[in-house]
Amino acid sequence: MAKSKITAIKVKIKNDIATAKMVFSHPMMTYNQAKTKTGNSDDANFITHITANVGEEVVFDVSTSQFFSKNPIFKFQFKCDSFKIGRKLMGREIDNGVVIDASKKGDLLTITATDRKGNTYKKSVELASRKKKR
Repeated sequence: MAKSKITAIKVKIKNDIATAKMVFSHPMMTYNQAKTKTGNSDDANFITHITANVGEEVVFDVSTSQFFSKNPIFKFQFKCDSFKIGRKLMGREIDNGVVIDASKKGDLLTITATDRKGNTYKKSVELASRKKKR
């Protein structure tokens, strides 16, 4: 079986509202599936809790159940006017090796997920926008 993890996080920012989309790689085995597969419903394993933080501030917090599909995708929005937003590099800038100064980088959005077996998955992404803030 593939390793469970947070596969991807994408954040789009428009008008001080961030839309975050996260993709998980997780089997999300329900109690019924576990009982059928192994004969023991205690072998069920699914994501039970997801938290998103920017610095110390919680921007998304949800308890989940067994009723999500395998490899689920979650999407949420949060107001980001009080967070530092960096600038995304464009394709040509990346090709030319442009590096953004650390002082101009945005705050990090950190996603933490926990499954029924107690495994914790964590991944971070910088809050960045292609357009310069006016």
